[in-house]
Amino acid sequence: MTSTPDAPVALPLTRLKGRYVAPDGTPLAGTLLFAPPSVLTLPESDVISTTAAKVTLDNEGSFEVPLIPTDTPGMSPQRWTYQVTERFKGLPPRVYHILLPASPFAVDLADIAPVSPYAGNYLPVSGPRGPKGEPGAPGEVSVEQLGALEARVAPKPQEFAQGAPSTEWMITHSMPYRPSVLVYDTSGREIGGSVEYPTPTTVTVRFAYAETGSAILH
Repeated sequence: MTSTPDAPVALPLTRLKGRYVAPDGTPLAGTLLFAPPSVLTLPESDVISTTAAKVTLDNEGSFEVPLIPTDTPGMSPQRWTYQVTERFKGLPPRVYHILLPASPFAVDLADIAPVSPYAGNYLPVSGPRGPKGEPGAPGEVSVEQLGALEARVAPKPQEFAQGAPSTEWMITHSMPYRPSVLVYDTSGREIGGSVEYPTPTTVTVRFAYAETGSAILH
């Protein structure tokens, strides 16, 4: 399992854990990438976070990593999600978003990961169930409210195509937050670029040389 450097004392962290096995119980091998917005500022902790956290599954298919909770007060931006990229041996990559609440206890990814149509290829295993709680008060949720919640928590990826060579790609999106951007050339190879967010609904990707290809916003 990948180790992480000690965090500043004032930095709030929640431990996220999980375990992945194949349908026959064989532990999976691979990595997970937890990407916050490109720049995450925590003024009260005097911290600026600009990189994603990468972890490697151990021999049992398990991982545990300390992450900044998405509901930490005073952050900029607010109301953001982690983009999770799963890359496991023998399986296609999967990308989705999660909200990670602050907790003094470890949070299991199996309890907060969204359901995917192709999630049957592997099985996140959660820990033992706790005692059943008291039933809550009945409530009503409309179809419109469910749709709005789904769009905010796990919006669908948006694609962009750049047909003419350019050193600057201007991308318009409808995400409710600053999206993470994956950029590919015309052969499907992932390439790097400088990502900027000039407005809440636009993304600019800059390159050293003129490029054509596509981008996926998560």
